[in-house]
Formats: sequence, C-alpha cells, structure tokens
Amino acid sequence: MKKIILITVISSLFLFLSGCKNKETARLIVPDNYTNWTITADNLNYPIPGHENHFRRVFINSTGKKVMTEKKNGRVFYNYPKGTIIIKEIYPSLNPKPETKPISLSVMIKDPDNPKSRDGWVWIVKDLKKNTEKIIDYEFCYDCHTNANEPHPYGDGNPNGDFRDDVFFPYKKGN
Repeated sequence: MKKIILITVISSLFLFLSGCKNKETARLIVPDNYTNWTITADNLNYPIPGHENHFRRVFINSTGKKVMTEKKNGRVFYNYPKGTIIIKEIYPSLNPKPETKPISLSVMIKDPDNPKSRDGWVWIVKDLKKNTEKIIDYEFCYDCHTNANEPHPYGDGNPNGDFRDDVFFPYKKGN
C-alpha cells in the first residue's frame, strides 16, 4: 500500500512540475516530420541579413500548399491559409557537406489569432542542439520579411513586386 501511495505522490509531483513549463512553447511545437514536406528552396548558399553565412533549405506543409493567389495589374497576391507552417533549416556554414545536419530552424506559423503574431505569422527559432523553441515576439523577423512583399535585394528579388504574404520563396502550385 505504501508503495502505491509513493508512486501516486511521485506521479502527481511529476505532472505538477511538467505543467510549470513555458505554456507558449508547449502550445507551438515545431513538427519533427517536416523533412517529408515540399521543399520551396534548397540552394540558399549566400549570406543574407538575419541568417548570415549559413546555408538554408525551406520546407512548407500541406496546408501552405493551399495558398490562394490572385493576379491584379501584373502582380500576384499570395494569401497563405491559417495553419501554414514554413520551416527554414539553418546549417553551420554556406557550403555544408551532404551529411551535415542543420543547427537550428527558423519557423513561420500562420496564426493570425495569436497575440504574438506579426502580420498574421508567429515566428519561432528552434535550437536543435538544445531542443528548445523560442517565439520571436519582437519585430526582427517581421521587419525583414515584409521586404518579401515588394522588389528587394534578396533571393530572386521579387522583380514584379508581388505581395508574397511575407514569404521570400513562395510556394508555386505544381512544385
């Protein structure tokens, strides 16, 4: 009987302490299976602000592939549905060897109802070594990604000034 009580007390303590974790991180979990998703860019081997001298590869979930596009006056307007997740793998150098693993993930989750969202997106950085996630609740990611909505110097430069919903490498149907 004492053994059952001890197990019950220990289990209750464990559940109580696990409930004290940061609820923001527990609520927004970066999926582990993202490498099965569609790749929207896999040759980003040049430095850019915010990601410095790191190779990057970008994935989008199936919800994001349902992006709505509309053409007006020669410009394409992208509108990603709620639940879209875009994950950018960050590697330790610009030219990693094929067996090199990413060191972190930069994540965009379309969640306009979240109070921490910027322009409808929640921005998260996941440290893969520590297996920790941090919501970026200041303007850093947002300030840069608004450039995706007009001609800019990064990536393909967005020469038509398409509204890309803050996404530099938008999903194009048929990819």
